[in-house]
Amino acid sequence: MGSLLKQTALLTLTSLRGLRQRSGAALVTLVSVTTVVGVLVSLLAIREGTAIFQPESARKDEAVVLSRGATNGFQSVLTREAFATVIEAPGVQKGADGKPNAYAFTIVSVDALRKDGKRGAVNLIGYTAGWQRVDGDVRVVEGRLYRPALRELMVSDPIRKMYRGFNVGDRITLRGTQWTVVGVFASSDSLADSLLRADADTVMSAFGRNTYGQANVALESQASYKVFADWVTHNPALSVDVKTVADEFRQGFGQLKDVLTFVSFFIGAVMASGAVCGALNSLYASVDSRRREIATLRAVGFNSTPIIASVLIESTLLALPGALLGALIAWLLFNGNAVNTGSLIFKLSVTPHLVAISIWWALAIGLIGGSLPAVRAARSPVATALRAS
Repeated sequence: MGSLLKQTALLTLTSLRGLRQRSGAALVTLVSVTTVVGVLVSLLAIREGTAIFQPESARKDEAVVLSRGATNGFQSVLTREAFATVIEAPGVQKGADGKPNAYAFTIVSVDALRKDGKRGAVNLIGYTAGWQRVDGDVRVVEGRLYRPALRELMVSDPIRKMYRGFNVGDRITLRGTQWTVVGVFASSDSLADSLLRADADTVMSAFGRNTYGQANVALESQASYKVFADWVTHNPALSVDVKTVADEFRQGFGQLKDVLTFVSFFIGAVMASGAVCGALNSLYASVDSRRREIATLRAVGFNSTPIIASVLIESTLLALPGALLGALIAWLLFNGNAVNTGSLIFKLSVTPHLVAISIWWALAIGLIGGSLPAVRAARSPVATALRAS
């Protein structure tokens, strides 16, 4: 075993010393792997950004109430009386003042103009009092909170950066009436990044509505969900469905991550085939340039195993810098950037997990690209190699 390791180390060092003579082919491999990894990590950063919509990230002590048969807040219709009944259910968390930690909201989609000149849409949410008791991570970063009964609204920081006319003090026209932007808010990378916030009664009045779309209720504990859900769904005065926030995310975004994962790896695999060709080119050039040397070593007793190992080691050492460089480029260009798809906004995220994936991806490219040249070097007949050289 010691002899095999020594032979492998000697062959690898010899091969690496010759990279200067093969710098062109080696550069092709490096650039190919860098490109593949950069694209793969960039696509996977979209998937990582959507993790905020996955069931695993949802609060466990919060329930969602919709009218029976509705799947989301756009379809749901909750009367004021229904909401007042819901918040009196057992299991609802109450604040120090004895008021329930719950809120209802109505949601409307409004047109907006992006800074690149394209049309887009954002969701305007009208909240009842109490939303801050549940959404405690929302904080004002500029300006102030909107005031009830006035046509004032707050915008998320990503919306302000992405769309025109949403700076503090700007006025926007909604349904023929002027609304004033009075504040900018930020949150911990949640769905709130896709929203405009205003007073529920004011929004309902401006858009000709008299019902809410959805109610969110903070529970005393995760175990309180069953008690709350049973009471609400069996109350004859109500006609509602109850689900957890995790269920809401699963129904609304359950397939999104799977689709993005498939697309990312499919495109990455297609591009990786090109990188494998680049690695093959480089390593075949390495084997051909060292044919006489390898034949001589085999003639004096070097085993074929160290020859194969040295070629594979060279291929992985060429691929690894490409992995790190590709991940770095993706991080510099995309990490933290906001993406707008429809009315949904989320941030791209290049995480250490993605860097680890990029390294494994590069290793796979290097090993696949180096396998054929390695076998060729090991199986080439000694006499033939010496004559050809």
